Amino acid sequence: MIQKYLLLLLFSFISLSASAETGLQLLNRAKQQTDPAAQIKLLNKAISKAPKLADAYHYRADAYLASGKINQALADYSKTVSLRPKDPFRYYARGLAYMQAGRASLAQTDLTKAISLKPAHRDFYLARARANTALNKYELALADYKKYLGKRTPSVTLGRELIPVYLGAYRYPAAEKLISAQQAAGNDSADLHYWQGRIFSGQGRLDEAVSAYSKAINRDEAYASAYRYRAGAFKDMGDFEASLADYTTLLKLQPEAIFFNRRGLVYEEMKDFKHAAEDYSRAIELSPKWAIPYNNRGFVKMQLKDWNGAKTDLETAIRLDGTSPTPYVNLAGVYWIAKKDRKNMFDNLDKAVRRNFKNFDSLYDEDQKGWMFKNINKTAEFRAVLYK
Repeated sequence: MIQKYLLLLLFSFISLSASAETGLQLLNRAKQQTDPAAQIKLLNKAISKAPKLADAYHYRADAYLASGKINQALADYSKTVSLRPKDPFRYYARGLAYMQAGRASLAQTDLTKAISLKPAHRDFYLARARANTALNKYELALADYKKYLGKRTPSVTLGRELIPVYLGAYRYPAAEKLISAQQAAGNDSADLHYWQGRIFSGQGRLDEAVSAYSKAINRDEAYASAYRYRAGAFKDMGDFEASLADYTTLLKLQPEAIFFNRRGLVYEEMKDFKHAAEDYSRAIELSPKWAIPYNNRGFVKMQLKDWNGAKTDLETAIRLDGTSPTPYVNLAGVYWIAKKDRKNMFDNLDKAVRRNFKNFDSLYDEDQKGWMFKNINKTAEFRAVLYK
């Protein structure tokens, strides 16, 4: 009985000791834990005792992040920012979390704020460089990498990170220099050959680009980007069968609207309008508010003499994006071929010109759009709409 009483007294003492701990003491205990769940429990208690203890929110945010609970982590990092608005590291931590959440624009904002508060801290520039890269702001990213590096030469690892940034900024010589450094270090990866292919593509060296992309694919059969760019290179070379095969493989890896649309363009080049229409339809199913595949399907339906279907698609493309001139040109063609409706034909052609349509030669070339405006394109009235 005495032993039971002593045990009860001991538990009561332990419990009392825990409840007597301050928020700071609980925070310090949480720092010693390695299990995020245990940390969160202790930090919950610390915050309940000290609601303005910024570090408790910060460490709980870290624990949430380690647990994969990104929204809770961001909420806690935001709390630390509100409690310590002049501390650059609070913005830095939230910026890194935003990057992890795929919200690069918010990350860039936070990292810019951190830099404004402590411009000498190099790591802030590296983090913002990565945010700018994610936003495709390659020149800004390179400026940040430069501030991060100072006079130092990039390490092999950072050099590898910099290659696609230089490519995005079209700085091919700098990218080639880094690629050479990677090769000298023994790097023979799929990425390296893919990046070399991107340089060759950008320089119009299509045969060499295809060879480089093929080496990337030989090293990684599931390298989607290599198939994507090799397909584009084959198309530009006029090898439509090879382009079609690569887009078909790519679509197995990434069945996205943009790639169905691009394969549709290859079918179009091959005069296979039925399969082109099917691919544009798949693109529309996946991205119903994207105007381009509606325009493309409308043009193909014209080839298939489905005039009502073409008109509907082209009007939908215009409704979704009224700034593009091409659907207006195609719709003008529908009105002329199907209905000999001069008024609506000229009205849509005028709208295309007002939207900066400039490829007038295509309207006279029967291999392009000239077939849509036979005879009428020889009139002074037609020329007056274009050249007014």
